[in-house]
Amino acid sequence: MKKLLLLIFTVAGALNASAQATCATATALTTSGTYTTGTINGTYKVACFNSATGIKGYWYSFTAPSNGEISISSNLAANDGVAKSNDTRVSIATGLCTGTLTCVAGNDDISDTNYKSELLNIPVTSGTVYLIQWDSRWSALPLDFTFTFTPVTCTRPTVFYLPEYVSTTSADLYWDQTTTIPANYQVDWSTNFATAAGAGTLVDAPSGALTYSTVNLASLPASSNFRYYCRANCGATQSTWSGPYYGYLPVTLPYSNDFENPAENYTDGFINFTLITTDGTTTPPNYADGGAGTAVYTFNSTTAVSNSRAYFRGVSLQAGEVVTVSFKTRLYTQSTTTPASPMNFDLTVGASQSAAGQTTLVQTFTNSSDAAYTTHTATYTAPAAGIYYFSVFNNSTPGTTQTFLFLDTIQMSTNLSTNDFLVDSFSVYPNPTSDVLNISSSSSAEITKLSVVDVNGRTVKNLEGGVINQVNVADLNSGVYFVNIESNGGKVTKKFIKQ
Repeated sequence: MKKLLLLIFTVAGALNASAQATCATATALTTSGTYTTGTINGTYKVACFNSATGIKGYWYSFTAPSNGEISISSNLAANDGVAKSNDTRVSIATGLCTGTLTCVAGNDDISDTNYKSELLNIPVTSGTVYLIQWDSRWSALPLDFTFTFTPVTCTRPTVFYLPEYVSTTSADLYWDQTTTIPANYQVDWSTNFATAAGAGTLVDAPSGALTYSTVNLASLPASSNFRYYCRANCGATQSTWSGPYYGYLPVTLPYSNDFENPAENYTDGFINFTLITTDGTTTPPNYADGGAGTAVYTFNSTTAVSNSRAYFRGVSLQAGEVVTVSFKTRLYTQSTTTPASPMNFDLTVGASQSAAGQTTLVQTFTNSSDAAYTTHTATYTAPAAGIYYFSVFNNSTPGTTQTFLFLDTIQMSTNLSTNDFLVDSFSVYPNPTSDVLNISSSSSAEITKLSVVDVNGRTVKNLEGGVINQVNVADLNSGVYFVNIESNGGKVTKKFIKQ
């Protein structure tokens, strides 16, 4: 999908049907190879993507002769955008053509700059029929694609869920079991997004007897972002890795997000609205707060009440802590004859990134302007200590005009003193520890000096100068100790237990 809102309204013209015109008449793929579609002009059926005006489909099917993996790719030079499409979209589904299809996997763009499609190493089960649909959401041109089936006895997990964040240093990961349940699973995590699969920190996860498997990642750097992969361990063999997937641990305040940092995947844990990057050549041009750059958007309906939620990254709050939340929005419409329709949205808060978990309405807002960004501000007092998630709920009434609501520049501040914030921002882990104690900060505070003190007030360790992010306590006797942290933001004391 080209990152231009203009293309949201592209309508594919009606063309002559072909042998692959419907799900029921899909062409069977029986061998690996390169295939060429005709003009995409058949009947579209919802599987992995919603329907759209004028959208068409082109169908293939594959019956797996054994457990294994399939790969499909239109990332070929022949798809040049002239005779053959260079802006494709593909879905793989199971189910009956006469009923509802279940999405197995779908892909629109390979990257922000490559609008071709690719699905690699998708597990398939022996005897199951898989329905493959290329659609005309962005182009009805024919296309070439490769199809590969590889028999595999140890298949990888593919269905993953949002992490559940236990604290600023711990997260629970969840995924569905593979068809053949392995001896266990292996999870590889790293705070460096560029670390290759298998080169991070490995954690074993039991397969268990449930339909899903889970693992807890503990003692992570406080409020860090991390990437993770997962694979099945079948004993003698292991599956390929699934991922990367991403986690964003809750932060302490203050916090801001302008959607401009690629090292944070731009979103920094904000989910569900669509990310868009604009500049002087896009439609709309320079539409982020401040001009060129990245923002997120949602949109209204002209026939029904909107029902779209986005969620902020989690924040760790103390009981009685007062949070001031601000963010900016701006309307956009492509219409040149009618103005943008006003859009309504609520700021809510709750214990999870789900509609059911958003139990408190903080404030209701309306934006009626496409001339410039409008700042919206609200306050909330945490009734108890815990992890909280703020949400923007687009519940706009039907509009006269198709209108988009852009959102940018999130800022969250607290009434806590600087020292309170500093205490919350530093974490020591693992705790208890038997050898090395790590120290991390969710803020930009740099440690300048560190000392370890026993319960009698005696200093038993001193560190000063250079980069200080851990202290070796292996030589200390078991017991309770305090680590005094001096930073450019102030002084903090944390308790830990030496095993």
